[in-house]
Amino acid sequence: MLHPRITKEQRHHAVHRTRTLITQTWESQLNLSFFLALLVTTVFVMPALGLGQRHLHLASDIAYTVILISGVAIAWGQRRLFTVALCFGIFSLCVKWSGWWIGTEQFYLFHEIVTLLSMALLCYILLFQVFRRGNMTSMRVQGALAVYLVIGLGWAHLYLLLNQLKPGSFQGSVPLTTSVQEWYYFSFCTLTTLGYGDIIPIHPISRSLAIGEALFGQLYLAVLIARLIALEVMSWQPDPASKPGE
Repeated sequence: MLHPRITKEQRHHAVHRTRTLITQTWESQLNLSFFLALLVTTVFVMPALGLGQRHLHLASDIAYTVILISGVAIAWGQRRLFTVALCFGIFSLCVKWSGWWIGTEQFYLFHEIVTLLSMALLCYILLFQVFRRGNMTSMRVQGALAVYLVIGLGWAHLYLLLNQLKPGSFQGSVPLTTSVQEWYYFSFCTLTTLGYGDIIPIHPISRSLAIGEALFGQLYLAVLIARLIALEVMSWQPDPASKPGE
């Protein structure tokens, strides 16, 4: 049985439909909810269940890879931003996985700096998506919450970097390790101003960083999240310029 030949116009139409489908998928605000769920799962749920504890380094690198790829993909609809994010994302992943073969202290510090820049890039991409044109929805609020979590992760890597550069900047009731999971705990305790006191910043720089994170966490929730929720509530109100029954 002979199959009809696909014309050039049909191929062009099929490619156009495929690109449109991919673009609509990644530009969908549902990705903000997906990204938030991914962060919560990899940062809070998996460690609480003890998943990946036997191979913590590998599990951490895989989680970082998935989060970075998902975050970069959110910028799909903005060609220039997506190109920059894709190039830096590939570079960041190369640096991340090269750490399995390059174990020098200088490379480790460089790796942490690249990770911090990656977190800043994710925050920019998420905020760009949150404040893009269109109706304010609960998914955009979830995107802003995802930024809040990424900020906590970024500050954790900043604490880890400082502790490597200046050992003794923090004092704890238990010996502090180089595991980033421990600094996630301290970062989110500081970001939410819980302050259990089991890890204490004692160096002037570490104290300044802790104060800065605590202030930023409160101002972020008070200003940005409150603003987004207010805009969402306003979107529910009927347009005063419209006539009844329209």
